Amino acid sequence: MDVFNRAKVLLKTPEATAFALAVALAVLAPSRMFAENWLTYHYDNARDGANTNERVLTPANVNTNAFFKLFTCPVDAEVYAEPLYMANVAITGQGTHDVVFVATENNSIYAFDADSNLGTNAGLLWRTNLGTAATSVLFGIRYHHNVLNPLLGITGTPVIDPGSGTLYVDVLTTPVPDTTNAQHHVHALNIANGTEQPYSPVLVTASVPGAGVDSSNGVVRFNANQEDSRPALTLVGGTLYVSFGSFGDTDPFHGWVIGFNATNLQQLTNYTFNTTPNATYSAFGTNAGEAALWGGGAGLCVDAGSNLYFETANGSFSASTNGGDYGDSFVKLATSNQFAVADYFSPSNQASMAVADADLGSGGAMLLPDSAGSAAHPHLLIGAGKEGTLYLVDRDNMGHFSTVTNHIVQEAYGVIVGGSFGTPAYFNHWIYYQGAGDVMKAFAITNGVMTSSPVSQSTVRISNLGYSPVITANGTSNAIAWVVDGSAYKNSSSDTSSGPAVLRAFNATNLSQELYDSSLKAGDNAPGTVKYPVPTVADGKVFVAGDYGVAVYGLGIVLPPPTISPNGGIYSNSVMVTLADATNAAIYYTLDNTPPTTNSTRYTGPFQLTGSATLNASAFETSFYNSAAASAVFTVVPHLSFTSEGFTANGQFQLGFSGVPGSNYVLQATTNFTDWNSLSTDLAPANLFYLVDPGATNFPYRFYRVLGQ
Repeated sequence: MDVFNRAKVLLKTPEATAFALAVALAVLAPSRMFAENWLTYHYDNARDGANTNERVLTPANVNTNAFFKLFTCPVDAEVYAEPLYMANVAITGQGTHDVVFVATENNSIYAFDADSNLGTNAGLLWRTNLGTAATSVLFGIRYHHNVLNPLLGITGTPVIDPGSGTLYVDVLTTPVPDTTNAQHHVHALNIANGTEQPYSPVLVTASVPGAGVDSSNGVVRFNANQEDSRPALTLVGGTLYVSFGSFGDTDPFHGWVIGFNATNLQQLTNYTFNTTPNATYSAFGTNAGEAALWGGGAGLCVDAGSNLYFETANGSFSASTNGGDYGDSFVKLATSNQFAVADYFSPSNQASMAVADADLGSGGAMLLPDSAGSAAHPHLLIGAGKEGTLYLVDRDNMGHFSTVTNHIVQEAYGVIVGGSFGTPAYFNHWIYYQGAGDVMKAFAITNGVMTSSPVSQSTVRISNLGYSPVITANGTSNAIAWVVDGSAYKNSSSDTSSGPAVLRAFNATNLSQELYDSSLKAGDNAPGTVKYPVPTVADGKVFVAGDYGVAVYGLGIVLPPPTISPNGGIYSNSVMVTLADATNAAIYYTLDNTPPTTNSTRYTGPFQLTGSATLNASAFETSFYNSAAASAVFTVVPHLSFTSEGFTANGQFQLGFSGVPGSNYVLQATTNFTDWNSLSTDLAPANLFYLVDPGATNFPYRFYRVLGQ
């Protein structure tokens, strides 16, 4: 049966048939000439999170009737890195696939078929493990070492170079397990098969001149035991940038940015930047240094001149007195021949922010397009931190520092409730923020002037930390704002597991209109949520990462579950089971309560169960999404019967009995079928065992029965 006839079987009404045909055309056999890749954090190096080439998903079809979870890709640990997507990848020995790449805290990189979880390996194209992950409780004890628990491995989002077919990733390992002998390596993997490129990996080492904390003889050296690569990797102009912060704010640490030649991973001379190389205890107290780069996983922003922009977290600040320390700052790094601070901005209340742990750098910066600027301020960036204040900054004249006032284009104080722990999105003169404990808000910007209050906002308040909305649209039409709701996150030190992440979609031009909520539909749950989740949306698919998996959402036709007949129950000795599917799809089943895959037993006809089992069965078919599992519980007990009778050598009457091992049985006797006397209660040691009536000789005749307990 072809795909269109199958669709008619699945959806009987004319309207449903038309929908099925449209979905089959739009999703099951998409035109690859419009394939859109998502190769870096938040879509591009502006970090605007806007894929304006999405031709499949629209406000009209993203709803609980047409849009749903298609399948889940299982992995070996938590996923904090944003999934990456690339279309039309030639996989070694397996043909061409659209691929979603997933990195885990267990230091594994996975390549999954983004369109299907069928096949021998349930959609897995390749997997590579890059070394022993660190035990998280051994790192970072000042505040929150257990945010990443139990493993610390790959945390920052990788980046893909489509030209060379290379995925770059920073990996934290402990060559000796359960120690703090940490190392960072940068790896370059062939996306066709997951193997290392010939020049990969390289050990991360770095040093800069400095007289600050943990310096020695005028040099501050990179200490892998104190630095975590939380920010996303950045690739631009043949240079790979890897950034670092801390493990739970545990001193001493610094922010670092290190440049590598992407073609051979050689560290570039004069391309190492330390945010606080000169901060001393005598000048700044016990928490001297710091100024991490993290931003909820944000990546460095890059402008047309290859300048880098980022926000730093709380830490020492002395840039205004030429001390070279940039805590709680927006920093612009020039990259021509070497790193050099080209400009910066630090809020006037920087000192109090540092004391209060009110990081500016909890959020990520975003570059705005020139169309959002003005003649006076054509090149803008925006960012926010824990205080929830929006800072609109001129990239050509960032404003430096003043204790009196902020010399920037505009600021909107405290408009993001709960603060920013992620990166905003930009679409069509609107800036989108999702605060920690706030509703999603959009602020309009025209001619370099931003509205001080939102022009649109949702009605859904999302708690917990770390949100980076993304936008999809077809040009300027059919715009959708997506966010992963991590409200169900539980601190990993507790005994309560995190609940599922919730994928939410809003009309991007009217945020009060929620289009989709994955928690409202059975079977649409995402994996358990992590902090700082970011959705990836491309080619009609949405990828949501979390605990031990990535859920794939989209449009399509899902097969109905098979029927099981009989649908469970209690049976004596055996039961004949029949499975059926109205669409003639292949049925695979398991008997141990595990989810069926195409590696499970294929149903070929009625079969006999002679023992108890929990049967799960799913339908599978090419060009369709496999069904949810139908389930039935069968309890099969052996036939209870007397097998023999007679007297033993010592004159006792003995009855052979067939029962269930481990079950208790009561032997009763009577002479009139009215009055039954319990003689003994026996635990069956095996299927066949013996019951004894020592008083049988006292009666001319006696009748027996056995009752199960």
